[in-house]
Amino acid sequence: MNGYDPAAMMQTYKSMQPGDPRMRAIRAAITEAERAKDDASALQFHHDLIHESVFSGDRYQALVDFPQYLAITHRNPELAAEWTWDTLWMFKWIVEASTEFYQIEKKQVLQWFSEFRRELLKNGYSLRSWYDKRAIFYQFSDRAKMRMDYEAFLEAPRDDMSDGHTNDLDTQVRFELQIGNPEKAHAAADEIFRNHLRTEEVPCKTYFSLLADALQRGDLTGAEQYAKPLRQLCAGNRFQLEPIGMMLCWFALTDPAEGLRFYAQNKALREGSRNPYLCFWFDRGAERLFRRAAEAGLSLPDADSAQLLMQADALLAQCKEIAAKFDARNGSSYFMDALAG
Repeated sequence: MNGYDPAAMMQTYKSMQPGDPRMRAIRAAITEAERAKDDASALQFHHDLIHESVFSGDRYQALVDFPQYLAITHRNPELAAEWTWDTLWMFKWIVEASTEFYQIEKKQVLQWFSEFRRELLKNGYSLRSWYDKRAIFYQFSDRAKMRMDYEAFLEAPRDDMSDGHTNDLDTQVRFELQIGNPEKAHAAADEIFRNHLRTEEVPCKTYFSLLADALQRGDLTGAEQYAKPLRQLCAGNRFQLEPIGMMLCWFALTDPAEGLRFYAQNKALREGSRNPYLCFWFDRGAERLFRRAAEAGLSLPDADSAQLLMQADALLAQCKEIAAKFDARNGSSYFMDALAG
């Protein structure tokens, strides 16, 4: 095709601002590659779009685009072999991201898990990462399957497809708390903290799990030691709306005035998010904070106590709507229960 230059298009979008501007440019490059029937370049472009959506977007574009990426690999065995490593890592991103969007049907999620498992085994990899991601999915719908997958995760060997020791420890914190083994959870957390282990999300996720557990048990004294470091790690990070929402719950119980200040610092992150899972947890925390603040006679610059109470009611209605959609997709009452708990 006259004027078609995939290398130049790639150079152009890589020089652009991350997020939506870059994704728009990559989608345009995909269209040109499809017109040129250039599957090799199209695969590269789809990979870059999915990566951008996962790490700089809200992840929904990755879920929309992934079937197109797979379709190219299915009709090009040589390209599929060349991209095996990248495809398997994308499966990890996709199956985990799919838990956060009720728009993705459960049947589709399980189909992706099935293909992910098949590809791991075909290429000689352990199922450790597969069990990890499926346990995350099942925690919202089937606690027995979640536990079985988590226990299988622990038994499966580590390999190059695993998320690494630090993330594995965080996984242990998360699930040991859920299945009622706090001693094991705290032992894993202590190893993270003692050795100053870090990833992009750890120890933020670790403190979040510990804080959520302490609040659920009504242990405000214990919760305080997790809330303080978590605040520093999650504030201002648009990918951490879930722990920010948990911090709002914490402030609702302990210091609504400071909670309103924390909310004001982070509300723009929520306004720009299209991820229903993250929005649910942020809004749940804001609803509880606004209600407690209104009871205490507090206000925001643009909302007095009465208006805060009205906003709390609106947030609760919005959360119920999202919760109903997630629970319908998952076949459970997890999200509605979270509103009541």
